[in-house]
Amino acid sequence: MRKIIMIVLTLALLAGSASAKLGDLVASFSNFGAGSHYGLAADANYLYSYWNVGFPFNYPIVTLKRTNGAFVKTYPAPGPTDPQYTRGLCYDGTGNLYSNNYLRHYVTRFRASDGKLLSTWTWPSGSRYGICVDHKGTSAGTNIYQNYTRTWWVSTLTGSQKRAFRAPVSSYAYDLAWDWNNNLIWYGNYNDEFIYGVNTNASIVAKFGLPVGPENPYGIAYWPDYLYVSTSGGTPDEYIWVFECPGTVGVTPASVGRIKALFD
Repeated sequence: MRKIIMIVLTLALLAGSASAKLGDLVASFSNFGAGSHYGLAADANYLYSYWNVGFPFNYPIVTLKRTNGAFVKTYPAPGPTDPQYTRGLCYDGTGNLYSNNYLRHYVTRFRASDGKLLSTWTWPSGSRYGICVDHKGTSAGTNIYQNYTRTWWVSTLTGSQKRAFRAPVSSYAYDLAWDWNNNLIWYGNYNDEFIYGVNTNASIVAKFGLPVGPENPYGIAYWPDYLYVSTSGGTPDEYIWVFECPGTVGVTPASVGRIKALFD
């Protein structure tokens, strides 16, 4: 029976649902390995998760199939120094990933397929965590968004700062995801267990709670019409949750009863 349910959920990921509501839980699957995953990105085929584990994995980027979480491969997180301080991961629309290093103050751009380092740039101070690029699916974006406590920085793709704005909620936005259908930045609040959608004018447009807790949401990624949220704690631990995120977010989130029904 469980296998049948999982097949249905996988098909839902592929096809979507006309009656989908923001926050409906579609599926969940175990992330690769025990330990914290501090960044998540998505493209049309894969999820990419930053895994904060050293020997023997050398703080890898883990590649998973987007439809069912099946493990594909790993490669070391690229960067000039101290990959263990990587926080935040995002896709740029052109086959590459960005990550940032909160302690050493640099951003890396590298090839999603094999981790080949393409470029880096630095910022002067402050521990920036989450990162996202405002790409449009398979088209390149123009801006990078990063979080530093409650100040979010907007930069060009090469690191030139353009502006900053004050985030409307607390500082626990450790990873960011760009939703080009709704023009929103999504993040999971590590403290209050909610997923928030914020527009570029720093206003909360939508939010919904995780189905169980505490889960410590950390990594987050978007690909139409879903949000992928990785956890760094809770029960079950090291999971990736898949939530509906339709093209119009002004709808009522799913009830806890509907979420629980998926696991009965």
